[in-house]
Amino acid sequence: MQTRLERLIKLVYRRHKSELPAYQVHPDEENMACFLEGKLSKEESEQIKLHLIGCQRCAEAFAIQARLNEIEDKPLALDLIARIKDLVKQEDKTIVLEILLRLKEKALELLNTTGDVIVGQELIPAPVLRSRNIKDFKNEVNILKDFQDIRVEAKIENKGSGVFNLLIAVRDKQTTRIIKDLRITLLKDNLELESYLSGLGSVAFEHVLIGKYTIEISAIDKKVASILLDIKT
Repeated sequence: MQTRLERLIKLVYRRHKSELPAYQVHPDEENMACFLEGKLSKEESEQIKLHLIGCQRCAEAFAIQARLNEIEDKPLALDLIARIKDLVKQEDKTIVLEILLRLKEKALELLNTTGDVIVGQELIPAPVLRSRNIKDFKNEVNILKDFQDIRVEAKIENKGSGVFNLLIAVRDKQTTRIIKDLRITLLKDNLELESYLSGLGSVAFEHVLIGKYTIEISAIDKKVASILLDIKT
């Protein structure tokens, strides 16, 4: 049975990330431990609370650390209770995969992402990737992101001269089987550039130029995922 703290973390995370400052710094283990023990200033504690609202991986780490530290089941802070009430009133919003890349002559530099990255045969969570300072990739980068029951795979290939290819595949998160008959649309400045049905389970957008894009993945009756892609030179 879930504890009240676990339920709190899940509810708090549902607040949409766009309401928070972009690319916040992840708290390290020392700051998180001090937060759990109530040793931080009011301003520092507030910053960590805001970060936990928008960062799934840190929220999960917080929940794990809280259980390991056997925190007492104390009454919840009034400000968090107010936020949770506000969350309940809101409709669920589609989680967004954010990818920020730089095209080099024959390589890719990963500047930021909210997804996990495949490096060789290893799947590395985004915070771990940043802690290892892994940024450079030869000519392609593969990024994964889970959206409720599905897993989105985004592969960006550097073709040189400021051009890239983008391949999107969608799988069932439990069975890992490719999900077919989804519509995958590439947009720029809210204008639709290309749109395909994923009859074979994946879609390729070729010879795409640098810039900011949105990739929407939709079922017949609703949008199931979004990718914000910003590629620079």
